[in-house]
Amino acid sequence: MKGHRIQKLIFVLFFAFLASNVFGQWQQLNGPEGGYIRGIISDGSNIYAASGGGVLVSDNDGSSWEFRNEGLKSCDTKSFTKLGNYVFVSTDENVFRTSNAGQTWEPSGLELNGIYTKNLTECNNVLFAATYLRGIYCSSDTGNTWSAINNGFPAKYAYYLATDGSNIFAGTYQDGMYRSTDMGNSWVSINNGLTELDIMAIFCFGGKVFTSTLSSGVFVSSDEGNTWYPLGTNIPSVKGFAELNGMLYAVTMGYGVYQSPDYGQTWSTINSGLSEMDLWAIGTSDSVLFVGTDEGHVYKRNFSGGNWTISSGLSFNSCVGAVGSSGSNLLAGTHGSGFFTSTNNGNNWVRIGSVWTVETRAVISSGQNVFAGTDMLGVFKSTNNGGSFSMSNTGLSSSWIQAFTICNGKLFAGSGEEGVFVSSNAGNSWNQINSGLGSLNVTSLTSDGINIYAGTSDEGVFISNDLGLNWTAINNGLNTNDISYLYSDSTLIFAGTSNNGLFISDNQGTSWNQASNGISNQSDIRCIYHYDTLLFATTGNGEVFSSLNYGDTWIEITNDLTGAPIYSLTVFNDYLYAGINAGGVWKMPLSMITGIVDKSNESNINIYPNPTKNILTIETREFYNDSYIMIYSLSGQKIRTQQIHDKKTTIDISAIKPGVYFVKYGSQSLTRFIKE
Repeated sequence: MKGHRIQKLIFVLFFAFLASNVFGQWQQLNGPEGGYIRGIISDGSNIYAASGGGVLVSDNDGSSWEFRNEGLKSCDTKSFTKLGNYVFVSTDENVFRTSNAGQTWEPSGLELNGIYTKNLTECNNVLFAATYLRGIYCSSDTGNTWSAINNGFPAKYAYYLATDGSNIFAGTYQDGMYRSTDMGNSWVSINNGLTELDIMAIFCFGGKVFTSTLSSGVFVSSDEGNTWYPLGTNIPSVKGFAELNGMLYAVTMGYGVYQSPDYGQTWSTINSGLSEMDLWAIGTSDSVLFVGTDEGHVYKRNFSGGNWTISSGLSFNSCVGAVGSSGSNLLAGTHGSGFFTSTNNGNNWVRIGSVWTVETRAVISSGQNVFAGTDMLGVFKSTNNGGSFSMSNTGLSSSWIQAFTICNGKLFAGSGEEGVFVSSNAGNSWNQINSGLGSLNVTSLTSDGINIYAGTSDEGVFISNDLGLNWTAINNGLNTNDISYLYSDSTLIFAGTSNNGLFISDNQGTSWNQASNGISNQSDIRCIYHYDTLLFATTGNGEVFSSLNYGDTWIEITNDLTGAPIYSLTVFNDYLYAGINAGGVWKMPLSMITGIVDKSNESNINIYPNPTKNILTIETREFYNDSYIMIYSLSGQKIRTQQIHDKKTTIDISAIKPGVYFVKYGSQSLTRFIKE
């Protein structure tokens, strides 16, 4: 017995040594490159720029910049505001704040966890946050807590916020403009004179309110938004406004910078030295203008005049939220930087402009078809392995698609606001299928080939055994209803949760058990992926785990891979690829993973055939007199005990119902098999 302990200790030490050396083989790839500066602010000492790869900070008025992302759970950053000693930044997962010039960030409260927050403003020491799908929030305690304030505000996409000191203006995508005169307690629609309801930016200046629209130019109001009139000068595609020393500025997507010295009555361009015209943000310090481009660069110009000069040309990696493959193409959908393909295993990437939104939430492929789920424009479809796309939204009542699965030739799409949709013709048209679905915020979909499973953010897991026509909740044993990811095969279902680790079911979700042996029970599971005999799981803390025994035990294979969260995984051309927050794509040879995980799962017994219907054969490497083989269910119930008399034993299991079971021999050996 002492010898067994010594052998086991030697094996554990050897495995630890092997893992620490071999798993140094993660390789960070060249991209996809991040972009899109979407917010710029000054706190008096520092300039901050929000990008698709995190927050850039300059402490010398734009002479040099560096990324300061420590503590940001999402580097898909959007908008800034400031209050007290804090600078706040909105992201697609929460609002974060810093009191030390971005050296560290912390979540600003818990109420906005997991909520896409597009824009921020401050009025009379109260913070306001515009979100997608969840309306408007406010905080009166410097961002410690937040409350929803949606009385009279039904819009799905709150896009932009501004204030004149007494009124709060909220511009939306699809629903025009709203105003609150009582600090957000109530809202009214104010669209009189607006010819388009897709609002891009709002700015209050000189007793007027300026607002830009997606395709109809700029409108102005002199009566607090009660009536709107087209701006006399045609300034197209305005993405933002700013003011410095009485001068009004506007940045455009494609036409550079405009300025007005007379409160918007006349305008002229100031583009000398500006080599990029697709601008997404503008901000000022005491005497300098800053603008941000779609390529992720920052330019600056003195208020006194002169040419624009490049202030930051730093290249950076994007937040890759979804990776996949189709044909010879590796695919990457990012949070905040667009959709990319690679034809050389990720060494180089090309942005696919026909997916003309910067946010991709899910990717799935079938044959030459590729489908991309986005956060504002629904589904895009490619019929040439991701080379080009077109919108495919007929029948969709949701623009926010964040999950896909395929079952029996049908394509299913999960929405963040409208539940589940199904297409029987490869995404050409869709039908909504929500009967019995207790939540319309579907975070994940999976299929075992017969049943469809839907994970939701607030009501747990649902099953449909009739291709989505009807749904039933299956949450027995789950200790949370916040499901982040689902994966299933023909016998097992795995449910990842936001902060309660991983769960497993072997009975189609009738009951669940914690399956985090090797993974913390408090883990934030971001992805579950299966390839051949390997299972993988990733976390919000930047960990990657692998299992070769159906999730019974997990081995961490992270080592020198850096960045968190790890959003997505795929296998392509014998490599495991990982999409990472502000880290682009990394890869690792599958052969290294298989070798280590095989070692970690050595057992004193071998069982076959597996799966099996009637007879299970068990061979033991060591035989002890009066020893027993025991069979347990996944929940730990002992099903069968049989004494063995040789190294090879057969057991009739025909009477056992189908499912997943453990075979235990002695005190150490535990092996799983599937009864068909």
